[in-house]
Amino acid sequence: MRPSPLLAPLGMLTILALGLGLAVGRSELVLAAVPLVVALLSVRRLGAASDVEVTAVPSTTTLVEDDCVELHMTVASPATAAPSIEVFLSLPDSFVFVDGTRHLATSLNAGDTFERTLVIRSTARGRCVVGPFALRLTDHSGLYVDEALVASPVVIETYPRVPEIRHLPRPARTRSSFGNVVSARLGTGLEPGDIRAFVPGDRVRHINWPVSLRLGMLHVTQFHREQNADIVLLLDTLAETGAHPHSSVDACVRAVTALASGYLAQKDRVGLVEFGGYLRWLKPATGQRQLTRLLQAAVSADQVFTHAVRDLDYVPATALPRQALVIAISPVIDERFTKALLELAGRGYDVVLLAVSAVELTRRVLPDTPLHDVACTLWQLELGNRLQHLRQSGIAVAEWHPEEPLDVALASLSRRVPARRPAQR
Repeated sequence: MRPSPLLAPLGMLTILALGLGLAVGRSELVLAAVPLVVALLSVRRLGAASDVEVTAVPSTTTLVEDDCVELHMTVASPATAAPSIEVFLSLPDSFVFVDGTRHLATSLNAGDTFERTLVIRSTARGRCVVGPFALRLTDHSGLYVDEALVASPVVIETYPRVPEIRHLPRPARTRSSFGNVVSARLGTGLEPGDIRAFVPGDRVRHINWPVSLRLGMLHVTQFHREQNADIVLLLDTLAETGAHPHSSVDACVRAVTALASGYLAQKDRVGLVEFGGYLRWLKPATGQRQLTRLLQAAVSADQVFTHAVRDLDYVPATALPRQALVIAISPVIDERFTKALLELAGRGYDVVLLAVSAVELTRRVLPDTPLHDVACTLWQLELGNRLQHLRQSGIAVAEWHPEEPLDVALASLSRRVPARRPAQR
């Protein structure tokens, strides 16, 4: 416990009123000092604020954007009474209180507990640590106060809302494992391929009867194998523009989560490489567990300023396989990322680029002035020239405006003819 800032002025005012009243013989001053004396005599030293137990139990620790979470708060009084307990919840602005406020106030007797359920909505992706909470304990007079940080932190992760997409870029190379991608090789599958003459050993159910009757001899239909592919999502976090939760990095993360969910649904192996201030990667894998890993990695993705020149040579071959389809998601602001794409394409990787248009995202945070309009127009022209250079280098490019559905931009990439470059060693 420590004296509040009010205690010293109140004590000085009491002494001054009593002394002046006795010196000049004015009873009014003495009577005016009586309530002040009573207030000073009512001061009681209480237990430490750290003795108050505060627990927060969320209904879930993983959310999707615009989902709500119930936070059950419990405040337990120490052995002595607590005339005034104030608890402040320090949460980011992306959390909106649907029911309740950031500030809780109550008074408890010795051994009592106070419970309150707060309903909070998360409006943006990110990882939030709920707790410790700032707690203030004061006595009846309010002249003694103690403050402490209490409660164990609870981590709540908010994942981007994944839009449903139907158009996914088709990989040029597949693996030997079963999947949904139609391979160029013939074998067991569902997609019809070539028709050839029947030879001993062919299955009867593969006989193409219309062709056999027309040609007068048995013919069978060959099918394309259905296999899975390796997909590597290359996320650009070298530069960022706009304001959270509508920044260029936020838009890129939404695209990453949508692509990862779409490819994993068709049994492909999906990996992630974050190309930014920190070079991080997840090796390609499949399944629900991999989707959880990708979502957790995407939630923590952020722009970190650095002058260092990043090099994808540090990424192991297991995280960036030669036969993988590399889908780069970038606002195409930093030239270092453009050089990395050209280097990958030169090595023989099948590379496509989803260019996130950051011009509109920047306009949202800039005042509407003629100068800013001219600057954004010039920026759009520069971006168009940079994307044209990438197209001329053999990289398929699709530009995505975040205010439009992602499927619209991916439609052009799904219709492309995959580049079949020989894999270099």
